[in-house]
Amino acid sequence: MGIKRDIEYAIYIHGAWKTQFRNFLSGRAPMDLSAVGGTQACKLGHWLDNEARRMLSPEDHAEACRLHVRFHEIAGEIVRNIKQKDFATARASLNPTGPFDQASQGLATFLRKMPLRQRARADSSSAETEERQAA
Repeated sequence: MGIKRDIEYAIYIHGAWKTQFRNFLSGRAPMDLSAVGGTQACKLGHWLDNEARRMLSPEDHAEACRLHVRFHEIAGEIVRNIKQKDFATARASLNPTGPFDQASQGLATFLRKMPLRQRARADSSSAETEERQAA
């Protein structure tokens, strides 16, 4: 699987959590706080801890990790609010302008730009190498 497809899949899975939260709020499905609040429990977290270290610049890797941690912090807060029966706060977090969507969109936007930045760096490195060889 290519990096772009992996990233799109991770974005899709993280985005699907909103539906899971709504199902949890309505009592239609359970949710495990440890699975939601932890970054290593998901495929994106595993990728960031492993392959991404080799594929991304240290700056991009650090920013992707920061955004991913923030996403999981907010997801964990939503589950805690639901478990504490603070449904209004949980619903507010899931609004289109709420913290969950903001964190999700910020992470998705950054992840979608990463391969482009990586490719641009690789292209500029190749061009510099070709220029040196031609000289």
